[in-house]
This record gives sequence, structure tokens and C-alpha cells, in this order.
Amino acid sequence: MCTVFEKTREEGRIEGMAEGIIVAGLEYGASEENILEKLQSKLNISLQKAQEYLDRFMEHTI
Repeated sequence: MCTVFEKTREEGRIEGMAEGIIVAGLEYGASEENILEKLQSKLNISLQKAQEYLDRFMEHTI
């Protein structure tokens, strides 16, 4: 059984990986569509969750 701490840590890890994928994708000129696809495949997340990460981290990198 997962504890709240373990779940929070896992969410933080995924969020950090998402930020890295987004920043790298933007730096190398990847389209938003490609970044969304990469987020979904690498992190095993939904399109909606990938879009949430993209929206959040794009505003910090622009």
C-alpha cells in the first residue's frame, strides 16, 4: 500500500521529468504536438495531464 508521502514523491518526480522534457523540446524547436506525444509516451500520462504540464511549464520558459 502506498503512503501519502510515496505518492507525493512520485508525483514530484513525474512533474520534474515533464518539465525537463518540455524545456528540452522547446530548446530544440519541437512542436507542441511533439512535446505532448513525448510526455504521454515517456511518462505514461493522459493527453489532458500532458497539456496541463505543457501549459504550466511553457509560461516559465518563454
